[in-house]
Amino acid sequence: MKSPIASGNASAASIEAQAPRDHVHERPVIKISDLTISFKTANGIVHAVRGVNMDLYRGQTVAIVGESGSGKSVSAKQIMGIHSHNEIYEGGSIEFTYKDDDGREKTVDLTKIDDKEMAALKGKHVAMVFQDPLTSLDPTMTIEGQLSESLTEHMGLSAEALHARCVELLDLVGITDVEARLKSYPHQLSGGMRQRVVIAIALSCDPDLLICDEPTTALDVTIQARILQLIIDLQKKLGTSVIFITHNLGVVAKVADYVNVMYAGKVVEAGTLKDIFYDPRHPYTWGLLSSMPSLSTDRSERLFTIPGNPPNMLNDIQGDAFAPRNPYALEIDYKMEPPAFQVNEHHWAATWLLDSRAPKVEMPEQLRNRIAGMKLESAKLREGDGNGD
Repeated sequence: MKSPIASGNASAASIEAQAPRDHVHERPVIKISDLTISFKTANGIVHAVRGVNMDLYRGQTVAIVGESGSGKSVSAKQIMGIHSHNEIYEGGSIEFTYKDDDGREKTVDLTKIDDKEMAALKGKHVAMVFQDPLTSLDPTMTIEGQLSESLTEHMGLSAEALHARCVELLDLVGITDVEARLKSYPHQLSGGMRQRVVIAIALSCDPDLLICDEPTTALDVTIQARILQLIIDLQKKLGTSVIFITHNLGVVAKVADYVNVMYAGKVVEAGTLKDIFYDPRHPYTWGLLSSMPSLSTDRSERLFTIPGNPPNMLNDIQGDAFAPRNPYALEIDYKMEPPAFQVNEHHWAATWLLDSRAPKVEMPEQLRNRIAGMKLESAKLREGDGNGD
C-alpha cells in the first residue's frame, strides 16, 4: 500500500528516485523557444512572459514552479491555444511533436496553427487539468455526457463502445460505483471526485501531453495526496508527458523529473529534481527552498521569507529582475540581464554569481543544513533498503 503524500514537504526518497535520462537522440514533445507574451491593460502593457525556453520529453514530468504572476500559467495556456482578448503575442515558438492517426511523427508550431487545427489537437493529443474542478465541469450535464464529448469528437465510437470507455475511464481514476456516478451531475460529487472526473476527461483520448495547472489547490490535504498519487500512477502507466504547474515545492518533489523555476516571466533555473533540491544555484531558488516547511522544521523556528515583492510587470526591467530582492546582488545585476550559465549537462541558472569573475557566494547556512538533512535521510533510506528493512 502506498503511503499518503505530504504535499507541503519535500521527500528525500522522492528526490533520490529520480534520475536524468539521455535525450540526445530524442525530439522533445514540447520545445518552447523564446516565447514572449504581453497583455494590454488600462494601465499599460504587462510583460507577462519574457522569452521562455523549455523542453519536455516523452514520458517525462516537468514542473514549473514560481510565485503567483511569474508567468507559469500564461506559458502553459499558450500550448493549449487558450488566449485572452487583450493578449499580445510578441514572438517565439512552441513546437509540439506527436503521432498522427497513421502513427507518423508530426511536428507543428502551436503559435502558428489556426483554430481548426488547434481544435483537432485538443483532447486528442494535448489536454489540461485546471485547479478548480467545479468550474471545469458543466453543471447541466451528467458525468457520462461530459466524458463522451471528447470521445465523440475524436474517436467516433458506437454508443456501446462509448459507454464502455466511460466506465473504463472512471475505473482508471479510482471512482467506485461507476454506473451511478456516470448518471450523476457535478454538484452531486465531492471535490476530490470531481477532480478525478476532470482528470478522466483529460485522459479520455490518451493525449501525448497532459498539463496540470495547480490541480490540487482547491482540495483538502488528504484529497490532495490522493490526487497527486493518482497523477503519478497514471503518468507511469500511460507514459504520458506531463507539465505540472505549482507554487508548492513539496508537490514538485513528489511528481517531477525536471524542474523549471520561473521568476518575472522567465525561467531562471532549470535542472533535474536532484539538481534543484540538492544543488540549487539561483538566489531565488535558494529563497523558495528556504521558505518551504519540512517535517524536521522546529515549531518555534521562523520560516524564511523572500524580502520585497515581485517587480511590476508594467515597467521595463533592466538587468536581473530579482536584483532588488537579492541579498547577494552584484552591481552588474542592476545593469545587465544574466545569461544562462551551465552547471552540468542538465542544469543551468541565470545568475551572475556563476560568472567566473564573480565573488564566491555560498548558499545560506540554513538551506545548506536542510539539504544535508535531506541527503542524510536519503542515505538512511538506501541503507535500510540494502538491509532488506
